[in-house]
Amino acid sequence: MEPGWRWSKDVKPVVGTDFCRALHQFFIVSGHLHVVMEDGADLQLRRGDAGVIPPGHDAWVVGDEPCEMIDFSPTYSQLIAAGEAYQAITATGESKARMSRGQAAAKLRAEARAGRLDTEAVDLVLGAVGHRPRRQPGPAGLTAREVQVLVLIATGASAKQVAYALGIRPKTASTHVERIYTKTGVTTRSGATRFAIAHGLVSPLGAAGP
Repeated sequence: MEPGWRWSKDVKPVVGTDFCRALHQFFIVSGHLHVVMEDGADLQLRRGDAGVIPPGHDAWVVGDEPCEMIDFSPTYSQLIAAGEAYQAITATGESKARMSRGQAAAKLRAEARAGRLDTEAVDLVLGAVGHRPRRQPGPAGLTAREVQVLVLIATGASAKQVAYALGIRPKTASTHVERIYTKTGVTTRSGATRFAIAHGLVSPLGAAGP
């Protein structure tokens, strides 16, 4: 990301969501990135920092040095691909009649069913332009919030860190963890981590150790 880059200026017009809805499991190679969560919490990320940025944030490069980040989660690139595909479908030209919103949504979802786009990314993009997203429960019936908490604890976050990252109370975070354990049939953090890896929620590289 070059100096002057900002998600809300350079990426929002492509994906259309109010904030970046991607989960990032990151390592900062160089530069300085300022991240602001939608609840107002902010993070200053610099060379050597690693961790997780939950969905719901804006970010921009600070200073004159490019920020190079390794992102182990595929969510960001999947959102970009879905956003660009929607723009291409709805673009008009001399030899192309304008599609209705419903036709454009149906075509984008067909691309997802064919495996060329990520289904969740397609739903996020369509939701951003006014289509009702097709909400699917997470594995083992986990809610969207519980999936967020599971990803965070699987990548090493404590209950307090989960609470800070998601803007909730530590007690609420602990309650989410208990419900995750019950729904997934595990009793330990390592068990939850194995469940998250098995269902593609985190990569083994980004998962916490035992």
